[in-house]
Amino acid sequence: MGGLILILPLLAFDLWLLATTGKKQFQIWRRASAWPRLAGAAALGLALAVWLAFYVQYQWGSELRVIGLPVPVCFFHLEDGQWVDFVPPAPMQWAGCAVNFLTGLAAPFIPFKAAQFLRSVKAEL
Repeated sequence: MGGLILILPLLAFDLWLLATTGKKQFQIWRRASAWPRLAGAAALGLALAVWLAFYVQYQWGSELRVIGLPVPVCFFHLEDGQWVDFVPPAPMQWAGCAVNFLTGLAAPFIPFKAAQFLRSVKAEL
C-alpha cells in the first residue's frame, strides 16, 4: 500500500491538469477550428501514454532496473548474475499502469500550463 503515496498525488495532478488546462485548450482549439492541432496533441498524448505505461525501462544503479514511468510497475534486481523480478500486487500494478497512461495523456498540456502561469505572473508585475 506504500505505492499509493506516489500514485495518488500523480493521479490528482494529472486529473487537475486535464480538467483545467486540457479542457481550456480543447475549447480554444475547437472554437478556432484548429483540428490538426487537436489531433496532433491527442496523437502525441496517446503515444506518450502507451510508451510511459508499457515500454519505458530504466536502471536505478547497477543492480536495479525498473519498468514504468513515473510510477514503477515492475522491479528487477541482480542476484548472483541473474535478473530477478519483483512485481507488486496486481491492484498496485494496474493502478500504476493507469496513472502512467494518464500522465502520458496529460503531458502535452504541461507547456500550456507553464505559459498560463507565466502570463499570470507577468500580469501581476
